[in-house]
Amino acid sequence: MTKPTDDLYIRYMKSFQDSTAHTADCPACQIGQDCSDGAPVHERFARLQHAYRQRQAQQHRP
Repeated sequence: MTKPTDDLYIRYMKSFQDSTAHTADCPACQIGQDCSDGAPVHERFARLQHAYRQRQAQQHRP
C-alpha cells in the first residue's frame, strides 16, 4: 500500500521554491525589502512553513 500524499508538505516545498526563485531575480527581496510581487510569495512560504512545523511538533509530542 502506498503512503498518501502529504499535501501540506508539497505546498510548503512549492512555496519555498517560489520564494527562492523570486528572490534570486529580485534585488529588493535579496536585501530583505520585499517588493510588491515578492511579499505575498514570501508570506505564503512563511505561513506554510509555520503550519508544517507546528504539525511536526504536535506529531512528536508524547
